[in-house]
Amino acid sequence: MKDLKIIYLIGMLFFMGCSNSGNENSTTEPKEVSSFWGMKYRVDTEISYGDSPEQKLDVYSQGQRIGEPDYWLPDTINHPTLIYFHGGGWVGGAKERATLELIPYLERGWNIVNIEYRKGENTAPQAVDDAMCAISWVAKNASSYNIDLENIVISGGSAGGHLALITGLLNTITDSHDCYVGNQLKIKAIVNWFGVTDIAKVENYLRTKKPEWNYAGSWIDGLDRVDNISASYSPVKNITSKTPPIITIHGELDAVVPFDQAVTFHDLLNEVGIKNELVSDPKGKHAGFSEKQFKHIYSRIFNFLDEVIE
Repeated sequence: MKDLKIIYLIGMLFFMGCSNSGNENSTTEPKEVSSFWGMKYRVDTEISYGDSPEQKLDVYSQGQRIGEPDYWLPDTINHPTLIYFHGGGWVGGAKERATLELIPYLERGWNIVNIEYRKGENTAPQAVDDAMCAISWVAKNASSYNIDLENIVISGGSAGGHLALITGLLNTITDSHDCYVGNQLKIKAIVNWFGVTDIAKVENYLRTKKPEWNYAGSWIDGLDRVDNISASYSPVKNITSKTPPIITIHGELDAVVPFDQAVTFHDLLNEVGIKNELVSDPKGKHAGFSEKQFKHIYSRIFNFLDEVIE
């Protein structure tokens, strides 16, 4: 009899719990989301900036979702804009894989241009040409997406870091490239994630120490061409007094793009007097950081950008 009472009591408690969970008159208020910014953005994908199937870009621009019949009202205020290049050793990768890396900028109300480019074995220097021409497209189409041409930041990781650096540098050297638009926009900073700064030096390191990883040698056909491409498109060869401020993130244990690429580059920036910051981590590998490290890195990035963005 005692056991039956216990079972009955448990059943009643269970029934009451189920009933309360669906009670419309419950006084429990749902928790509010602390922030939601997704409704502020429209994403236009696979926009062509050239004739090649790989010469495509995505634009994240701000506005309001207003419902039918037009659904979207573009913002009338220009916004700081990040131009981003994915990595992959100039021979692989895809812009879609970098989407989540854009979130910290979207959260802060920036526009984004996420760029694809030609890549693959023996295609150098097409990636650089495409990166320059994609920035030219941004300059020509800025008004359609409320892009603030006075507040442009270029970023990328690994080979994308190289493309961010070299395009940012070449666009401060008049007539440096057929797609030069340095007179049409202001590059306020470059955010370089473990990018290649000296192509020939990286190729030599990979060829002699890690030949199975030699993406630089794959991108460039022949050692003579390595020297020529490196002389024209290595960031260490293109620093001038007009170079934009640069912040670099690089792990000291990086075996894909050695840490000394960043050290040498920032030593040269210091010699010329360019505003710069090198964020290093003794335990960081290539694209390998902990959640705590990433939080620290992004704090450093936005502190740096807050000093240069108007």
